[in-house]
Amino acid sequence: MLYGSKLSTSHLSRREALARLGGGFGGMALASLLGRAEASGSALHHRPSAKRVIQIFCPGGMSHVDTFDYKPELARRTGKPFDPEGKLQFFASKPGNCQG
Repeated sequence: MLYGSKLSTSHLSRREALARLGGGFGGMALASLLGRAEASGSALHHRPSAKRVIQIFCPGGMSHVDTFDYKPELARRTGKPFDPEGKLQFFASKPGNCQG
């Protein structure tokens, strides 16, 4: 057996099956798409301008909307105490100042 006896003695949960099989299906789809792109043979309509790419992967982290969008209210509140209308409760410490 390729993966040892683990597959033969235990049942995969739905989550484990999707995690293991999803990469295979994604790879097959990518190969199919790349094959179509090579077969078309069309040239690019303009030269790509990107020289570098930053990929950020944070499972459970904040979204790009929360991190990269300009927030004018944050610029106005820079250096002022952070306490939105006294609605927050902190157990360990007091909130700090806004930083923008």
